[in-house]
Amino acid sequence: MFKKLEPLENSKHQELRLSKNQNFGFAYRTNAVQLSFSEISQASQYYPIVFPADGSCIPTAIMGITENKNAYVDPKGQWKVPYVPFSVRMYPFVLVPIDGQEDKLALCIDSDAEHFAGGMGDPMFTADGEPNEFVQGVLNSLQAYHKELATTQALFTGLAEKELIVDRIIELSINNEPKRIDGFKGINMEKLMTMDDAFIAGLVKNGSLPLVYSHLQSFSKFSFLYSADSNKPA
Repeated sequence: MFKKLEPLENSKHQELRLSKNQNFGFAYRTNAVQLSFSEISQASQYYPIVFPADGSCIPTAIMGITENKNAYVDPKGQWKVPYVPFSVRMYPFVLVPIDGQEDKLALCIDSDAEHFAGGMGDPMFTADGEPNEFVQGVLNSLQAYHKELATTQALFTGLAEKELIVDRIIELSINNEPKRIDGFKGINMEKLMTMDDAFIAGLVKNGSLPLVYSHLQSFSKFSFLYSADSNKPA
């Protein structure tokens, strides 16, 4: 999504005007985004949710099976399903680790975003050079989101340490044609059900178990991606 990331600074961006553009054309080539735990239940109704093959433990919504193609954005830039992932909604803003200070994050913008084109829209700084109320709200939301991502990663890392997140293969029949999907990881429910009662109770207590079920149920949405990729109705 992001083409030209820059830390948001009054000295450099005081003349920029932000248009609250509802066109999602910027995400047309984005085919996967991370999800925090509070998104998983809603997102699972529309997107397949997997874990990357590299072993990272942050759930990821798959939005396309073809490279550089998002099946959920139409040619006019409209999102096709009701739930839009949080990180997409926050564009053109994002938090980025500061070089040499990985525990600190800087609020950045994609200065090439259409949201800033044409000089139309609202300023992002007050007369005193401080981020205005809208930008401060964006910052607060992104900070809360990053905390959620850290919690989400910790929850699923606990499952990975028990070797419960494994390589998965999905086989589908789309329009009577067999399809095989691999290159991702998912939760091994059969093995999970063999874990002792104390471990299962811990998943219930920390809220992980409903997320596990949402993740597994979301695999049915792979059929939408194949249908969209072949330009046939889902």
